[in-house]
Amino acid sequence: MTTLHRNLKTQDVFFINSSASGLKFVKESVKPFDWTFTTDYKGTLIPCGGSALRPEPCSDRIDYSKLRQQEHIFFYEELVLYEDELADNGSSVLSVKIRVMASSFFILLRFFLRVDGVVLRIYDTRFYHKAGTNFILCEHCRKEAALTELQIPQSMLTDLNYLSERLPVMNLELYKLHVL
Repeated sequence: MTTLHRNLKTQDVFFINSSASGLKFVKESVKPFDWTFTTDYKGTLIPCGGSALRPEPCSDRIDYSKLRQQEHIFFYEELVLYEDELADNGSSVLSVKIRVMASSFFILLRFFLRVDGVVLRIYDTRFYHKAGTNFILCEHCRKEAALTELQIPQSMLTDLNYLSERLPVMNLELYKLHVL
């Protein structure tokens, strides 16, 4: 858990603290909690039908050019697992997208956080399996930046693909799940 994650405050808190210096009020939460609902969840490995998945660090990357090729999609679904407007201070969303083709399947688990005037955060976990192989490629990428560090137009603050290309990578984990 990063310092930014633990001590994240809205713009209003900075304004209130500076304008109310003579007032006595609670400055720290008695029972701190993550009011942004940030999750670093990467999925759960569950044995199925006698098979087990064994994770192994690797340097292989998902072939995104293969995913951009025109191919019949047998199944596609996007599901918002939770969404919150953070008391009108931004947005917190966890969603999953699943796409199944004849040659492969692709799953994207994405957490997005925007605290207005403070921070943008995207945590992506991607799973890709190419037919005929005995492994699933996994990428877990954490991207985050203070809004003051970014030159992003206000109109683009809800375009996740645009933001994902511009946020700096804080951490990247690559691994294979071998089907045994």
